[in-house]
Amino acid sequence: MKLRLLPFLIPAVLHAGPYSGAAGTAGSEAIVRTDPRFVAWASGNSEITYGTDVDNTWKTPAKATGPATNNTLDIVCLGNGGRITMYFPFPLKDGSGADFAVFENSFSATFLELAFVEVSSDGVNFFRFPSASLTASAVGAFGNVDPTNIDGLAGKHQVGYGTPFDLATLPASPLLDKNHVCFVRIVDIIGNGATKDSDNRPIYDPTPTVGSGGFDLEAIGAININSGDFRMTGFTITGSTANLEWQSNPGSSYRIETSDKLDNWQPVETLAGSMDRGLTTRSAPIPAGPKRFWRVIRVGS
Repeated sequence: MKLRLLPFLIPAVLHAGPYSGAAGTAGSEAIVRTDPRFVAWASGNSEITYGTDVDNTWKTPAKATGPATNNTLDIVCLGNGGRITMYFPFPLKDGSGADFAVFENSFSATFLELAFVEVSSDGVNFFRFPSASLTASAVGAFGNVDPTNIDGLAGKHQVGYGTPFDLATLPASPLLDKNHVCFVRIVDIIGNGATKDSDNRPIYDPTPTVGSGGFDLEAIGAININSGDFRMTGFTITGSTANLEWQSNPGSSYRIETSDKLDNWQPVETLAGSMDRGLTTRSAPIPAGPKRFWRVIRVGS
């Protein structure tokens, strides 16, 4: 959000483009922050790289966690060209309709600061949602963007309303498990036209901005989550040590257990999912005695 002291008028939203319009208009895709479809919210970040023109007072990643609000100051500002990667109490999954929504803090339906949205299962390979920008020319520092000319970009809606994203729109890849999406990355767009959309068209948004330049992340709400299954991806024995590897989520905790008869499971250790990739590995000593069985269970966030 960019603050100014001069009075201003919020212009009427023109429905010129082919995409859905501002919150409250017919057919808008915007999701209000109180929508009961939200079952969880981003709970932490695994990395952040600030861009230019952002004051220290806005460098507060924790403000992007938890439920969305109507408070335009409850944000982390990425700066021009900055980025942040968020995680959740449980992985996202590809369910019916939108799977999550990104909230910005725009004070109007047309002052839109935009960002790319990317997702990852492993924290290494990220996949960007297809985007479209039909804004015809450059936009000044406090200029306006018609939301009907924007699609597939975060920041399309004003504070209190999320821009939805559906994992089904991403191409299939062996490097992306759409039922175990651990990370959502927001990448600010410097809207001078140098950055292009998926069809190589220039993207324009209010430029230049200083002090709190770039995208202001308010929250990310999860709609479809995977609170159940995850995969064991490796198990080996080295001498008297058991080596376990599993598909983890940085917002969840896991308990390693062992048993000699597939019953009376005994806890060995509880630990958090890896913060920087979608797998957690752990070694545990093998107790003396008969053959042992091992398992990992999710025990909560």
